[in-house]
Amino acid sequence: MGATGRRAEATGRRGAVAGGAGGAWGRRGDTLADRGGAGDTRGDGATGGKPTLEELREKIAALVGHREPARPRADPSAGELPFFVEQTALGPRYVRRVGAPAARVGRAPLVAARDADAGTLGLLALDPAIGECDPRKALYLDTETTGLAGGTGTVAFLVGLAFFDEAHGVFVLEQMLLRRLGEEAPILELVHRRMAEASMVVTYNGKTFDVPLLRTRFVMNRMAKPKEPPHLDLLHVARRVHKHRLTSCTLSAIENEVLGRGRVGDVAGMDIVEAYAHFLRSGDEAALHGVVTHNEHDVLAMVALLGLYGEPFGVVDETCAGPGWARGGGPRGGGADASSGGGDGAGARAGERGDPRGEGCRAAVSADILRARGEIALALQEYEAIVGEVDDPEVRLLLAKLYEHKSKAYERALSVLAEGTTESAAATRRRRDRLERKLLAAQAPRAGRRRKQRQA
Repeated sequence: MGATGRRAEATGRRGAVAGGAGGAWGRRGDTLADRGGAGDTRGDGATGGKPTLEELREKIAALVGHREPARPRADPSAGELPFFVEQTALGPRYVRRVGAPAARVGRAPLVAARDADAGTLGLLALDPAIGECDPRKALYLDTETTGLAGGTGTVAFLVGLAFFDEAHGVFVLEQMLLRRLGEEAPILELVHRRMAEASMVVTYNGKTFDVPLLRTRFVMNRMAKPKEPPHLDLLHVARRVHKHRLTSCTLSAIENEVLGRGRVGDVAGMDIVEAYAHFLRSGDEAALHGVVTHNEHDVLAMVALLGLYGEPFGVVDETCAGPGWARGGGPRGGGADASSGGGDGAGARAGERGDPRGEGCRAAVSADILRARGEIALALQEYEAIVGEVDDPEVRLLLAKLYEHKSKAYERALSVLAEGTTESAAATRRRRDRLERKLLAAQAPRAGRRRKQRQA
């Protein structure tokens, strides 16, 4: 076969293949047309031949073979959790409302919060507005949330409140549980009402976390934010009072070291979020028992702390309970029995010098508060009066520091230092050397001026 014949044969084979492919495409087009016709028949109108979402769901259900039964919503009022349901215009609200389960937290009675001195609290908080509030109308607030980061995605699923009920003469504990996400409005409505009735809000780290979070939740639920009364954050007071005595100022640490109550079996903060997530997934009420108790302890601890920090000076006994927490790190002279006159703070020193009314103790606390507020001149007067009456090396150390760093009275600081302080011998030697150098440096310009005056 010649070259011409072979080319003709190859051309014929390519034509046959092309013809077969064309036939295949023709058959596929017929099939697509058939399917399109079926689609036109099924999808009438706006769907344009596309299956609807409901039809897709039916197909998926048919493929799976069965549907999951709808899980009933958890009902905290019908099981083991201590909540009852209140039907409101905004939906159901699950509430626990009881009188305070205990009369005291550790060594501190709750009733002391009712009679707390607002002026003392205002000084400790460095907020004059607190001094104008009525502690009987204080609202104590703590929240348990779905996260610690804050922001719009964090929700307060358990809100704990406490307030004093004048009609019955008891503190009332009120807790509200969010049964499921999306039912916040009834809880926020009650928070709004309680804030409107309160003279001040008392929290522990609430200025940083709890109150800003609740503001966000009001916005996210398109509800009017309440008018907030003065806010007393006890964390700031605790740091101011105990920072030199305690290594930690968490609420549990303050409760243990200052109030004298240690929690047993308490839920760790890192486990609270997972406990609520488990409750939402499974409806298991047992997951929240510890969280509810944890929140109760937090709220009542704040009541006890306010009574302790706001103890009126006029009722201080021979152990000087008020300055006991300020100077000794714990109530009543560092936790000693009130009748023993013990403790390592100003209360013990008052008993040693035979001062049954604790005048020196009250002066020490007053001086501490004035120093914290930056009123150094008044604080110096208080400390000088104490040193003149009481052999108190701790106050002498404070006085020497103020003389050195604030009033620049280096000779007075050296004189006080010579009488002895609570510093170690090495620290005292370093302080004395530093004071002598500063004194010489301060005297040199004065000596030069006197020489110039004599020469003139």
